[in-house]
Amino acid sequence: MEELTVKERFRRQQEDLDKRLNALSEKDLPTANIIVAGITGAGKSTLLNAVFGSELAKTGSGRPVTDHINEYNNDEIPVRIWDTVGLELNAEKTKKSIQSIKDVIAKKAAEKDQFDRIHAIWYCINSASSRYQGAELAFIKELHEIDVPFIIVLTQCIAAKKKITAFEEEIKKINKQEGMTDISIVRVLAKDDEVEIDEDHTVPKPAFGLDDLVEETLKQLPTFIKSGFIAAQRVSEGQKRIQCEEIIYEFAKAAQEGFWDHVPLINIFTTDKKIIRMLEKIGRIYNTVLSEKSVDKVISESDVDFENNFWGLVSPVDFVGYNDKINALLDRKKKDGFDVKAVDIPKNDRAARMIAFYGYTFTDSIEELWKKLTQEQLEDVDMVVDNLIVIINRKLRERKTKRKG
Repeated sequence: MEELTVKERFRRQQEDLDKRLNALSEKDLPTANIIVAGITGAGKSTLLNAVFGSELAKTGSGRPVTDHINEYNNDEIPVRIWDTVGLELNAEKTKKSIQSIKDVIAKKAAEKDQFDRIHAIWYCINSASSRYQGAELAFIKELHEIDVPFIIVLTQCIAAKKKITAFEEEIKKINKQEGMTDISIVRVLAKDDEVEIDEDHTVPKPAFGLDDLVEETLKQLPTFIKSGFIAAQRVSEGQKRIQCEEIIYEFAKAAQEGFWDHVPLINIFTTDKKIIRMLEKIGRIYNTVLSEKSVDKVISESDVDFENNFWGLVSPVDFVGYNDKINALLDRKKKDGFDVKAVDIPKNDRAARMIAFYGYTFTDSIEELWKKLTQEQLEDVDMVVDNLIVIINRKLRERKTKRKG
């Protein structure tokens, strides 16, 4: 049996760690392919801008796939939109375009590479039309038969609730007659509007339903594609949090199971690697591509580095209440609506608990930044890094003040 030196054992352990980390932190999120169909005036563009941000259409490449479908794709947003154009279902001249659209969707749906398939279809119907029959119904039936997750989106839902409910019930009734009982229907008003109550007065009508559309889509998407869709959408803060918690927990678990993560001094090196990879991955969920150098700058210029490395990983005695600080943070995250599976990590798993500390602190901070910035601004890495450092340091000062108080 081969006798290994301590140095060789460490080298092999490190190689194994690198392989596991690379598996944990694939930099490219899967791209969700979504067909958005509907006749002219159905509100597709408004819907897409509201869910994914106007920058998708502005900076994305509107590549014509056929005369009747445009593909929108932005390298920084892990979603590809296949948008039908010029669809007028009652016009005789558009029969060929309908067949063309169906053929493209069917071909993509049959791809062997599951990442290259169509993963969902949103069919938009203007709720004001109150009409669901004839060519439109036939087209929807043909798309539904392709066996791709299918959602009818009732757009521009500004009319009286009673009227929209009646239209939705009519759609459900017809779908049932046609054997399409699995089609979900989501009502959406994609942007704020106003309702006229008389000749001289209007009342505001806030946008609604976008989060319902995101939730329903996630229910139907294949598991392997969900993280890309969550990162791409700009509607559900909650879904981004859930995804980030999964990332935090998988890295914390890796630290729990790692041999060198429990060895003082050496665990500084192994923990730093995990933290850097974890923060890169969390950044992607918030549409920000951070390099290792950028993440390192965030860590080194935030007021957490030495204090946590020493008291969290090296010192045998917790003189500064490090574990209390971690517990307080995790308890606060539970109150904020996070699941916080990491709260169950024992105190002696110090590397895992530190990873949770960094992960939640970073998620808190980049979430605040994501709410303020456009997609274009999120792609300015230098600006993002500088702002993150300011936000993280502010949050840490606030926590210290609360603990002292």
